[in-house]
Amino acid sequence: MITQTSEALARFSRIGALISLLGATHALSLILNWFSINYDDVGRSLISGYTFMEPLLISLAAGGAAGATGVFASNLKDLTKLRLVVPLLSFTAAGLALFSPLYTYLIKLPGFGGLNFIPELGLFAALFTGIAITGASILALIAAMRTRVTAYMAPSPLWVTAREEETGTVAEFTEPTAEEQAAILEQAPEREERGLETAAGGQCMICGDLITGGDTESCHRCGAVFHKDCMNVWVDLGNKCPSCGGELRG
Repeated sequence: MITQTSEALARFSRIGALISLLGATHALSLILNWFSINYDDVGRSLISGYTFMEPLLISLAAGGAAGATGVFASNLKDLTKLRLVVPLLSFTAAGLALFSPLYTYLIKLPGFGGLNFIPELGLFAALFTGIAITGASILALIAAMRTRVTAYMAPSPLWVTAREEETGTVAEFTEPTAEEQAAILEQAPEREERGLETAAGGQCMICGDLITGGDTESCHRCGAVFHKDCMNVWVDLGNKCPSCGGELRG
C-alpha cells in the first residue's frame, strides 16, 4: 500500500505547527519583564524584553522563522524540499530564540556596569521557548532523516509496444474521439465486473502487490484493478490510469 507520502507530510505538518506555536510564544515573552533593577532606598525598575532594540529584533526574527517553518511544513508537498527546509528554518528559529535572552544577559546588561540586574519571569520564558524550539527542531531533523524519497516507476502503459519501451521513444497518446468514448463507456460495466472478479487474485497496477481481498477499485476504461488506498493516492498525483492513461475519476 502507498501510505508513506501522506504519513510523512502529516508528520512534518504537525512538527511545523508545534514550532510555529512555540515561536509565537517566544515572541509574546517580549511583553513580559525580563529583568528588574533594585535601587537602595528608592525602589526598583522593570525591564521588558522589548526595551532593548537588539533582543527585540532577534526574538521577532526567531518568531518569524518559526512561523515560516509552519507555513512551509503545511503547504509544501515536495518531500525532498521539506526534508531540507523544515529542519533548516526550525534550527534557525531555535538559535535566534536562544541567542536573544543570552545576548541580553551576558553582553548587553554588563555594559551598564554597577547596576544589580535580577532575572524575571520573561527571561526564563524566552529561554524555555528557545529550548523547546530546539527540541522540536531535533524532531524535524529525525523526521527528515527517517523519510526516504523514492521515485516510483509505474508499469509501462498497455499502448507502449516492446520496441518503444526498449528504445525509450513512445508515440504521443491521442485522446479518443466522442464516438470512441461512448463505446468505452458502454463497455465500462463489463470491464468493472471483470476487474472485480479477478481482484482477489490479481495484482495492483500501482504498487505491484497482490490483491488478496478487501476494498478494490478498477479503471472504468481498461479494467485494471488497484487497492483502494493506492488509487486514492494515485488520483491525487495526477488522476491518470497507469495502464491506459485515462482518467481514474471524473
